[in-house]
Order: sequence, then structure tokens, then C-alpha cells
Amino acid sequence: MVHDKIVAVIDVGSNSIKLLVAAAALPHSPVQARFTETAETRISAGISHAKPELTDRAMDAGCAGIKKLLRLAEKFNPIATRIVATSAVRDAHNSMKFIDRIKKETGHIIQVLSGAEEANYIGRGLTCDPQLQDLHNFLQMDLGGGSLELVRFADNTIEQAVSLQLGSVRLSEAFIKDRDAQLASDTQAQIREHVHRTLSLAAFDFQPTNWPILITGGAANVTRAILAARNNQAIDQIAPRLELPTLSALSTELAALPLCERLSVPHLPARRADILPVALLTIETLLKFAGRDATTHSFYNLGYGVAREALKT
Repeated sequence: MVHDKIVAVIDVGSNSIKLLVAAAALPHSPVQARFTETAETRISAGISHAKPELTDRAMDAGCAGIKKLLRLAEKFNPIATRIVATSAVRDAHNSMKFIDRIKKETGHIIQVLSGAEEANYIGRGLTCDPQLQDLHNFLQMDLGGGSLELVRFADNTIEQAVSLQLGSVRLSEAFIKDRDAQLASDTQAQIREHVHRTLSLAAFDFQPTNWPILITGGAANVTRAILAARNNQAIDQIAPRLELPTLSALSTELAALPLCERLSVPHLPARRADILPVALLTIETLLKFAGRDATTHSFYNLGYGVAREALKT
């Protein structure tokens, strides 16, 4: 009798800390999720500053979130537990203080991923999606709080991977003066211009235009959940294809609301209500820049890529 190997992956992101408990029966067999949990702990306050740092409050929240997720993971008796961190920890000048604290309080070492490593793990994670097994040539965007990763797949092989400082928390801090107010039209224009300029300088190959763009990350998850709720459906009951006009309409709608009214939108978490309009503007601008009229959502991203490596699948 073959018993599944189980691993746990904790992804310390800029806006949330996520746990994935994953399993595989044999080497090269599919990676399957056994359990997932998210702690909406934004540790990235100040990420847009010239000298970003993790505040004591952020470290307290991050440490508490990691401890909670480790306790949940232990119930599955994983053969390995990996903790990885992305933009917020990577960019903070005092990141070693946080890393040392986690080591002291949990015994675990955080692996801080470079932008290229993050993009590659995200790409490898996407290939675990069973609905994409017949797709061989495509592009991927993963939008987080601190950065935007772009990955190009040709014949199921990662051909190009870049990390851009276009995360939703980062842009919100840089461009929004009053997070409680509506998102003014001139601010929206500034964000679009900045995203467009950054993409122009990135030298990422978006061609040919018939290759689909897939999207992963918390902003995409929340967007799909909001759209599903409006059809009285669960998130996995609606098609994963997100049309540009639909995204643009939702972006316009949310930007016109002050934060207090956004908080009443079904399936829009309070900790994301201030940044989702910026995320939607970023996605919208990227699709127009790339000459696409839609993107397809997948739940499979960085955590699955790290789990796949740990399981040697």
C-alpha cells in the first residue's frame, strides 16, 4: 500500500500569510491540496518607502500568523515544512531581525526568495493545475501586495520570468493619499501610467497575442469570488475566464466608493478593500498593454511550486 507524502508550505506574502498542506503518492504524481488556510496579515506597511522596513507591529503580526499556521500544519504530520517569504521581507532592510525571530521562536528558517525565484516557483505551481494540462504555451501574471510576477511558458517550459514592483500594497502607498476616500480619476490615471511605463521597460515578451494570459494571486481570488457571489454562486462554480470589460466595470464601481462602502461588498475582505481597486487597475492596464481581452484565473501559484519541489514531483 502506497502512502501519500505530505509537506507543508507557508508563504509569507506582503498582504497575507498562506498555508498549503499538499500531498503526492509517488514521485512525478500530481500535487494535491489537503488543507489550506490564510492569515490576512499585512506585514508590508511602508513597502513603498525609499528604505522599506518591517515595523515591530508587522513582525508581531507576522510571527503570530506563522505560529498559528505551523500549529495547523503539524496536525498532518508533514515530512517537511517550508517557509518562504517574498517582496515584503525581501525588500525590508531589517529583514534579518524578523528571520532571526522566527528561527528563535519556531525553530524554522525562512527562505527569502529572490524575484526570479519567486516567479519560477509561481510558474511551477501553475503547472499543477489539472485544468491546464492541455495548455502548453501561455503567459502568467501573479499579482501580490509587493510585486507582480510575469512568467512565459513555451512548450510547458518556463522561458522567461520577471518580477516587477507593481504590487497592490506598494502602489496604494505610493499613489493614494487618503485610503478612506474614493479613488480619484487623476490618481487612477497616475497608477495606469506608472504600470504601463513599468511594463514598457520590463522587456517581457507578451507575443503572440493568441497565447492566453493566466492570473493567480489574492486579488484574482477575491475578484472571482465577488463576481461569483453576484450570480449567487460559489467561487468554483463560475468559469475562471475573467473578461476585460467585466474587470473594468468592477474597477470603476469600487473606485467610486469610499472605503466604508467598499467594506459592504460581499466577499471583499476588509483587509483588501483598500487595495483591490488598485489591483484591478493594474490587471486592466496589463491586459490592454498585452493586447488581451480576458485572463483565466487559477488557484495554483507559489505554494504549489514550493510543494512540488519538496515532494520531488
